[in-house]
Amino acid sequence: MRSDDILRAQRNLRSKLLDDRQTLPWQPARDLAAQLLLYLDDPNQCWKAGAEWLREMVDADRVDGGFAQPGEALYAPQIEALRSDRSVPSVVGVQMNALDPGVAAVWASDDIVVFNDVAHDGRMSPEMRAQLRGIGTRTKLSVALRNGNRPLGLMCADWMEPKHAWTAAVGANLTLFACGVLGPVLAVARQLAADDALPMPTAPHVPDSVPVHPALAGLTSAELKIARMVARGMSYKEIARELNRSFSTVDHQLRSVRDKLGAPSTARLVRMLADLLPAA
Repeated sequence: MRSDDILRAQRNLRSKLLDDRQTLPWQPARDLAAQLLLYLDDPNQCWKAGAEWLREMVDADRVDGGFAQPGEALYAPQIEALRSDRSVPSVVGVQMNALDPGVAAVWASDDIVVFNDVAHDGRMSPEMRAQLRGIGTRTKLSVALRNGNRPLGLMCADWMEPKHAWTAAVGANLTLFACGVLGPVLAVARQLAADDALPMPTAPHVPDSVPVHPALAGLTSAELKIARMVARGMSYKEIARELNRSFSTVDHQLRSVRDKLGAPSTARLVRMLADLLPAA
């Protein structure tokens, strides 16, 4: 994958999603967007980060998702995030009837669609209701991911126990997450992955001798080097490749940087480093 293409895509998305707060006013969605830019060369990791974020945000038992298009006969989730403190059945690879009226209702809506009582919801066929009950779903929230007006995929949150109805504010925020953040990022990540057959040049060199902000004085030279790479918009995989380090080593050092700077999350760290180490 071409490093200059990744950097260009990251900068374009950063400008689109983060530079103007009015475009993305909801802070949790802004934090997620900053985090996703680290995974832009890995669509699967983007999916996983989005699923984990949504599962925690709505306290779901399971969140699953995958690329899909309206009119396809079958849909099979490609990723999922499961609650760790209870046994939750996996749905990755489970084929579902994508022409079911319940799925059609999700594609037809510009907002989230909530099925509060799966067992008795008439928007789904009896077969779909039985399949969902068979995997333990009592309440379901579904949303179509889009990049602009282009459909991209589906994401669902499931609860094994009944869930209360959602407020309009929660629905608006989750729709913003789906179509304002995850959809555009996944569209770019997918395109970059499709171009992966192109020759890979060496990643851009990040100089070590540039003066740094006093807030970064406590970082080791290795941590500072990684911090500069993050500030430039490089992904985990690019950093690991450039430094010839494992993904876990890079993640460990970034956690150390986060602790030293007092950033409450990796997403907040990304934005902090962009301010403290503006890219040239």
